[in-house]
Amino acid sequence: MKNIVLIFSLLFFGISASASEAIELPRNAYTDSFIFIEDGVEFAIYPNGEFDFYFNPNFRRTNVVNISTPHVNISYNSGYNYDPYVQYDDYGAVIQVENVPIYYDYYGRIIQAGNVLIDYNRNGRVARVGNLYVRYNRFNQFAHFSGYINSYNRHYVYRPWHRYYTRPHSHVSIVFNRPYRAYYQPNRLSYVQHNTYYTNNYNTYVNKNFYRPDQKVVSYNNGRRTAEKRDLQKINTRRSSQVVSKNNTRRSAQSSSRSSASDNQKAIISRRQSSSNSAGKAIRSGNTRNSDARVTNERTRTRVNTQTTGNRTQARKAQVRESRNSRIQNNSQRSSAVKKQATQQRRSNVTRSTPTNRNTTARSSSRRSNTKVQSRTPASRKPAAVKAQRNTRSGAVIGKSSTRNNTSARKVRGRG
Repeated sequence: MKNIVLIFSLLFFGISASASEAIELPRNAYTDSFIFIEDGVEFAIYPNGEFDFYFNPNFRRTNVVNISTPHVNISYNSGYNYDPYVQYDDYGAVIQVENVPIYYDYYGRIIQAGNVLIDYNRNGRVARVGNLYVRYNRFNQFAHFSGYINSYNRHYVYRPWHRYYTRPHSHVSIVFNRPYRAYYQPNRLSYVQHNTYYTNNYNTYVNKNFYRPDQKVVSYNNGRRTAEKRDLQKINTRRSSQVVSKNNTRRSAQSSSRSSASDNQKAIISRRQSSSNSAGKAIRSGNTRNSDARVTNERTRTRVNTQTTGNRTQARKAQVRESRNSRIQNNSQRSSAVKKQATQQRRSNVTRSTPTNRNTTARSSSRRSNTKVQSRTPASRKPAAVKAQRNTRSGAVIGKSSTRNNTSARKVRGRG
């Protein structure tokens, strides 16, 4: 009986301890490591740039994975053999896990895992993981964070195997205080090429020895030495452009799948509507006849009304035209009578003023001739000419008077 009580008590304490760990881990998840899933690989990034990972292809389909044996070392640092999926460089750094590439800075700190970019502050601590920004206090201790890593890792989700992630041992760690990777460029292969190479050279691949960051390199096998120092800014811009392009392709693929699904839904809805319309037409056929008769009656009424209104408007227009024509005729008759009266008055005035006009014209012509003669004679000859004119005028007068006297005398003789 006592043994049974002890067993139940131990089970109770174990369940409570596991529950307390499950509750406390989500609160402190981003203080020790930053855990996210990228293309089937779950990474645990530590603040100093070291990392651990767990590969499971089921992560591509769902984030929920059940492990039947929880106490098995499944992570890379805990000792699980991922050699069939992992590519190494000459320093023993993991540069690719299946199809997920991994990049490092000069000191061996991880700066990219797949499409997730990682940056560090001036104290060498993780400052950004994707879109997750990390803040520290003045003692370089974790204070708080803001944002999320990416759309697939918006918040931390606790999993039972997260407690087994560990940092690498000091004798295999690739993070070093000297920039030993500044002039080194590793060679990456596609996963198919790596798989063929691994199957053909399994023994030599496993038993290979790697350089340590503090050792002198004699020759490189899985990389090459560069003449110039690697520009991390260019690498970051290139990586960010690649990440943006990949995200755009993913979004376009998602949008295309959504559009295809919406098209299928629209087709289903249209089929349902067509079936419902056919059923509704059969029900409404009796009512449509009455409605058609009503419509025809209303149309005839509207036609009659339009005809009557059209006749009225035409009669009004004819009346307006007749009144305008009569007004125009009256105005034309009045204007013609006025014109006739004006012409008659002008003719009478002309007949009355003809004799006087002749005398005036004769006088004006004589005056014009005299003035012309005077204007032609120079100034020195004016007195002589004037005298001659006077003599001629007097002679003419005398001659006229003599002729008159002679005629008068003849008349008197005749009478006597």
